[in-house]
Amino acid sequence: MLDKGDHIISSLENNFDNFQNDFLQLISNYKRKSKRLDRIIKQSDKQQLQVLKLNEELDEYKNHLELKVEEKTKELKELNLNLEQRVKDEVALNRIKDKQINDQAKFVQIGELMSNIAHHWRQPLNAISTSASGMQVMRQIGASDPEEEDISIAQIIDSTKFLSSVIQDFADFINDNQNSSISTFKVQENINKSLNIIVSSLETNKINVIKNYPSEDIRINSIGGKLSNSLLNIFKNAQDALLKLPENIEKTIIISIEQNNDNILISIKDNANGIDDAVLPKIFDPYFTTKHQSQGTGLGLFTTKEDVEQHLKGSLNVRTSRDGTEFIIKLPITL
Repeated sequence: MLDKGDHIISSLENNFDNFQNDFLQLISNYKRKSKRLDRIIKQSDKQQLQVLKLNEELDEYKNHLELKVEEKTKELKELNLNLEQRVKDEVALNRIKDKQINDQAKFVQIGELMSNIAHHWRQPLNAISTSASGMQVMRQIGASDPEEEDISIAQIIDSTKFLSSVIQDFADFINDNQNSSISTFKVQENINKSLNIIVSSLETNKINVIKNYPSEDIRINSIGGKLSNSLLNIFKNAQDALLKLPENIEKTIIISIEQNNDNILISIKDNANGIDDAVLPKIFDPYFTTKHQSQGTGLGLFTTKEDVEQHLKGSLNVRTSRDGTEFIIKLPITL
């Protein structure tokens, strides 16, 4: 049997073996973790290098971006300066174009007014010529009659009075158009003034005018000359459309007035079979016309829309169908 010392030695040997095993295990773990740490350190160093490289690249890009921003800022300033100048140039060109369009429209209007004066004057001048020639012939053949001469003289006087009134009407119309001041006037009277300018031509071409006016006068505060000129352009447009119809078809222009709260609606409708769908979107464009060049410039409806919307602060719309075309002017009661 082993004595007590042997037991102690055996126990110490076991403890030493256990310690040795634990120590070896610790060394193994240390080596394993040390290798892992080395890998981590190496990876970290690599990442730091990458970060440093990225920082350098970012600095380079930042400097490059700053240069680009400076360049673009300089270009933008130059563009702004150029744009401002271009805007000024375009505004100046538009003003010149507007003046040219207005001047052309005025010349066209003068020509049309002269044509309408000729329509008004043709019959009275014929009457004067006939009466004067008749008196002259009767005197030459010695068959003059004082009573007949008095009748002829009275007809001549009436005709000259009519010619004078026509001149006055046209002069008033022109003066109204040149006057851009705001005043209070009767809508019905304004429409009738415009009609009087073209009525002789309408009668010659057998175009009936139907007036659907309210029983009481409607007064508005606006620019009378701009409204009468706009109405005249629409009347002429309706007349031109109606003249394309066969002679055996009854030709009509219907004028209606309606008050709607703080606005008035003026409708001018013809029975000229409407406007073609391909043409309709272009009718308010400057210089667009379906007439021969000698008959129209395409400025009438353009200037009308400009006057109604810009000067009269209203709107101009058109509706068309096979029955005809209707222009609707909407205006505020007070400008």
